[in-house]
Amino acid sequence: MTAELNHQALKNAIKYFVAAAIAGSIALATDQVSFIWYPLLAVVMCMDETETRVIAASRGRMLGTVAAGVVGFVVHTVLQGWVALTVSLLILVPILRWCRWQAGLATGVVLLSMLFLVAEYSSLDWLYILNRTIDTLIGVLVAIAVSNLLWPINRLAEIYSLDLKLRQLLSKRLLNIQQLLFGTAAAPEAQVPLEGSRLIGQLSQLVNDELRSRPHGAATRKHWRQRCILWERVNHHSMQLLRLISWLPATFDGLEQGPWLNKLHQSLNTKLDVTELNSTNRRQLLKVASQTNISPLLLLAVEDELHRLISSIKSLQLASNAEISA
Repeated sequence: MTAELNHQALKNAIKYFVAAAIAGSIALATDQVSFIWYPLLAVVMCMDETETRVIAASRGRMLGTVAAGVVGFVVHTVLQGWVALTVSLLILVPILRWCRWQAGLATGVVLLSMLFLVAEYSSLDWLYILNRTIDTLIGVLVAIAVSNLLWPINRLAEIYSLDLKLRQLLSKRLLNIQQLLFGTAAAPEAQVPLEGSRLIGQLSQLVNDELRSRPHGAATRKHWRQRCILWERVNHHSMQLLRLISWLPATFDGLEQGPWLNKLHQSLNTKLDVTELNSTNRRQLLKVASQTNISPLLLLAVEDELHRLISSIKSLQLASNAEISA
């Protein structure tokens, strides 16, 4: 995992360097760009791992630049300095929120601060605002071009790869749960739940990017948004079940009568019929509690989490029906 992160960090660093070098070269070669940090700032604020996030950040950057330029020009006609900056922010923030342009808030604040706190900007006019907007647009276009040219991410392939990793990881966890219930395994390792949460976070980001880029594409038809939510539930309930089982003072021998438990570690297999996976009989649990002197509340909590886990797995199978039929 560390090598993978270092590899991705190196790619991101190269993207930033190339984009900044191109934007800076254009700024130096163009007489209209008076302040080189405008296109460079646009590169830094807009560059991201995928082109979808770059476009979203670029949109916020441009909207914040235009809104801050207009508000700054109007306020500059009557006020200057810190007072003008304060008044401008009191006007800009509600406007951005009302227009649902919150993504441009950071850009607007930075631009207004430069407009009113740098002495060289005292001669502010519409032409100046237009030039600074063009400066920002240069950095935005460079960031979009570099993100599409250097190591573009095949999101669907990455989504399927993460889905496979989750399936393998959580199948091992379910096998561990099964062995713990039968008393044939040691305590689970602490880093496994953290790894599952990390993979689900990456999957959710990629799915959101894909849905934003192609609202009616394969990610929508394959129900990937619902599947991300269900993966989170399976991960959560399996983690909770591991914690509850670790509190049991004895093995859960009463569950051996349920043949479905032997299939628990296979339940994430897309070709497995999960309709046979049923929860235990609660009367049986109370009988087990009286025979083993285990708290019935603890046994019921284990059974409840087991029921929730199985229900989440069933729902995940239903959401993956298109994949199964394929």
